[in-house]
Amino acid sequence: MYTDSATAYEAHALAFMQARDTSTIGADVIKAWCVGLPPGARVLELASGAGYPVTSVLTEAGLRVWAMDSSSTLLAEFAKRFPAVPVQCAKVQDSDFFGLEFDVVIAVGLMFLLSEAEQIALIHRVGKLLAPGGRFLFTAPVASCSWVDLTTGIPSLSLGRAVYEKSLNVAGMRLLPSRVDVGDNHYYDAEKIGDYN
Repeated sequence: MYTDSATAYEAHALAFMQARDTSTIGADVIKAWCVGLPPGARVLELASGAGYPVTSVLTEAGLRVWAMDSSSTLLAEFAKRFPAVPVQCAKVQDSDFFGLEFDVVIAVGLMFLLSEAEQIALIHRVGKLLAPGGRFLFTAPVASCSWVDLTTGIPSLSLGRAVYEKSLNVAGMRLLPSRVDVGDNHYYDAEKIGDYN
């Protein structure tokens, strides 16, 4: 029986939170990436979980964060940790993304949990959400591949660099130099370069 990632992560929320709370993997990459962002930039964090380590890095960098996750358990803990950050409990496929335009959208550990069609649709929605010159940072392997998610046991899918770059280009974004963290996670960094509505 198929279980989507939102249902699976809610079922495994406590185990996921414990693992992320004790891991700093990716924190250095995101901290360095934040240096190039405008002070006070409006950031939409997709799949925020309970906020560690990504949200803590974003807020410490002086960025204004809006966070969303599909797990009510994770967001309840998030709200305790970051009471000033607006939150939304929704799947990215269904969210209105607060009805706002953002300077930055970040999605760590999310993209590959979606189907191919959902990943491409999300890239196009981000293209519409971003202000001109805005940035989109997400994680996924460079290669086109599939595997089983360690936390939930559900299938995961990377479309590969060529497909991501083409989809970003169609959505009015260009791919910038990528980054890799100590856990060998690949970060795609894209910039909105045109009007995409």
